[in-house]
Amino acid sequence: MTGYIRLILAILVLLSHTGITINGLNPGVIAVIIFYMLAGGVVTHLWHDIIPQGKGKLRAFYIDRILRIFPLYLYVAGLTVIFILITGYGDPHFQPLITLSNIVIIPLNYYMFIDNTILSSPPWRLIPQAWSLGTELQAYLLLPFILMYKKAILPILAISFMLYTAANLNVIHTDYYGYRLLPGILFIFLIGGILKQEQKKATRPIRSNWLFLIAVTNYLIFHYASLFQHVYTQETLIGIIIGIPLLRLTSTSSIRLRYNKVAASLSYGVFLSHFLVIWFLDYSGSIEKGTLEYYIALMILTLVIAYSGIKLIEERVNIIRMRHTSSIINK
Repeated sequence: MTGYIRLILAILVLLSHTGITINGLNPGVIAVIIFYMLAGGVVTHLWHDIIPQGKGKLRAFYIDRILRIFPLYLYVAGLTVIFILITGYGDPHFQPLITLSNIVIIPLNYYMFIDNTILSSPPWRLIPQAWSLGTELQAYLLLPFILMYKKAILPILAISFMLYTAANLNVIHTDYYGYRLLPGILFIFLIGGILKQEQKKATRPIRSNWLFLIAVTNYLIFHYASLFQHVYTQETLIGIIIGIPLLRLTSTSSIRLRYNKVAASLSYGVFLSHFLVIWFLDYSGSIEKGTLEYYIALMILTLVIAYSGIKLIEERVNIIRMRHTSSIINK
């Protein structure tokens, strides 16, 4: 079931980049927030349940995350480079440091401080939406150390939430610290981890219930005080409010859907490749943007690229990942 949810979230991100909104709200932002929760749950599961205790635990964790994130990313980035070199779309420029920042991903959510644009017009990164992967990778670097010291989880969550609230009140930059930079959204990853731990222990969801209540209370205060005037404040809170019960539902549901793993694999490819298809359709000019034919072509081509990435890249890399994990467990 989780695989289909991931695919739906990726499609929401895709649609948001075509200008679609829901009641004036950006569905892609809501989806990204839920993705952050899912990532926090994955990290917690890997750290506590999959990778065994031992000297090489941290190294094994980082290798697993590198093998999960980078191969398909580099595949889509390579296809994008081929496209823009052949077409000249967006007047690309490949300066060494800028190109490196696009390859290593981590600096991409610091675009407000670091120039990492490859295209000149429009001024985009190689994979524009990959800024959120930069945030995610930074969370992967930090979360194992937080999980080592369980008593630090709630204080760090509280500090991060206070920064997030300050951003939503525009005390600090709302968009940067309330959505894109790790200090203000680290608590969202931690919520995902708490949900995963509650599922594993089959205990009453006391912590997540309180977190859900705090998020709803925050939303109501902002609504009645007319504080939803700053960018993405409403969407990020909605993402948290939807994400907590949604993740709890998927973790406790007995429903088993066919092709769930395929949907999960497709979701990452759809997330990565849709801007390439948007640019291709824009360059070709063969289909009018916003028409039904446009969205059908966009979905089909994006799914084709995503599926090719599964067959050519992910299936091979996953064998390496499983061998790596098995070798650690068997030591």
